[in-house]
Amino acid sequence: MLIRLVFPAWERLASQTRFILPPLGVALVAALTPREHEVIICDENLAPVDLSAEADLVGISVLLAAQLPRALALADAFRSRGIPVVLGGLSAGFDPDLVRPHVDALVLGEAEGVWKQVVRDAARGRLEPVYRGPAAAPSRILLPRRELLRPGLYNYRGVRMMELVETSRGCGQDCFICAVPRLYGRRFRPRPMAAVERELAAVESERIYLVDASLEQSEAHQRRLFPVLGAARKAWVSHPISMRPDLLALAARHGCWYVYQGVVSPSRALARKIRLLHEHGIGVEAAVLLGDDSQGPDIFPRLLEFLIETGTDIADFTMLVPIPGSPTHERFRREGRLLHKDWGLYNGAHAVFQPARMSPEQLEAGYHYLWREYYREKSQQSRMFALFRRLEGRPGAPRPSA
Repeated sequence: MLIRLVFPAWERLASQTRFILPPLGVALVAALTPREHEVIICDENLAPVDLSAEADLVGISVLLAAQLPRALALADAFRSRGIPVVLGGLSAGFDPDLVRPHVDALVLGEAEGVWKQVVRDAARGRLEPVYRGPAAAPSRILLPRRELLRPGLYNYRGVRMMELVETSRGCGQDCFICAVPRLYGRRFRPRPMAAVERELAAVESERIYLVDASLEQSEAHQRRLFPVLGAARKAWVSHPISMRPDLLALAARHGCWYVYQGVVSPSRALARKIRLLHEHGIGVEAAVLLGDDSQGPDIFPRLLEFLIETGTDIADFTMLVPIPGSPTHERFRREGRLLHKDWGLYNGAHAVFQPARMSPEQLEAGYHYLWREYYREKSQQSRMFALFRRLEGRPGAPRPSA
C-alpha cells in the first residue's frame, strides 16, 4: 500500500515569529509501518497537502485541538475519493461525536500497540471504527523516520530548526491545563538510554528540543541523560529541569541551552529559579499563561515588570486553552464557562472561556498588551539572536542550512 501521513496546519500566534519545527508523531508512525508499504509524510505547515495525490490509506495526526477542523476537512477530501482515513494523536479522541462521521477509524492512545494492526486491517479492507493503543513499553519506541520529513527544509532565515527528541513518556504531575496524562498515563517511563544514544546519533541538527512532558520528574533519568546529550554534542532545550545545583551544573556542562518555564504569576520562588538558571549559563523562555482563575486585570503590568526585572531571555504569551481531557476543561464544562467548541480557536490566541476575575475582552486586551510591551525595546529576533550568542564556541552553534 501507499500510505500518506498528514500533519495538518493550524492558526499560529500572529505575534510569534513564524518558524516550523519538524513534527515527531508522524515520523514515529512511519517507523512503525512495515517496510513493504511505501510511506509519504505531508506536513501542511511546510507545504500544501496535495488532495489529488494517490494513496491507499491516509493517516492524520492531530497533536493540538486547533488542528482538528483542518484535519476533518482533509479527511473529508480524501474520503470523497474513496481513500480510507485514520485519525490519531494527542487530540484525536476528545470529541468523538464530531470526529467519527469524518473518518474510517480512530486511534486512541499510543500508536506502538496498534498501528501495525491498523495497516493490516486497511490492507484487507476491514478497518475497525476504534483502535485503543496501550501504554507502550519504552523499548518499543522506535527510531523515527526523520528522512521522510526532509528535515533540511525546516529552517528560518537560513538557520536549521531544532529537531524533536523524546526520551520518556508519562507524567505524574497532573498540571491543571495538561492532557498528556490522558494519553501517556501518569507513570514516568524512560526510554533505554542506548536507544536515546542511537537516536541522537541519527539526528542531523546540532540543536534539539526534548519534548518530554517533565524531565524534573526523575533526577535519576536526568543524571543518565545529560551526559549522553553532551557526548552527542547537542545543544538542547527542554521543559523544566530539577533545580538541584549539581543537576543544574550537569545540565549546563552537557549542552543545556535554555528551558521553557511556565509563568502564571510573579513570585520570589520563580524569580530565584530564573536566577539560578542564569547563574549556570542556561537561558529562560517564559511560557506565560494568561486567564488563570487567580488573575485579575492587574496581572498584565505586574507580569511585564516581573519578566523584565528577572531578565527572562524570551517570552511567549498564550491565553489558557482548556484542552479536552485536562482537569481545567472538565471543570470549566461543569461550571458552564466554555464559550464555544470552535476548536480552531483553541490555539492560545483567543479567549474561549469565561475567566473568573475579568471579562474575555479584558483577557484578550491583556494578551495583546504583553506581546506589544515586552518586545517594545528588544524585538523577538534580537532576543533570539542574543540566545544564539550563548552557543558561540559550543556545540549547537547556528550554521546556515545546506
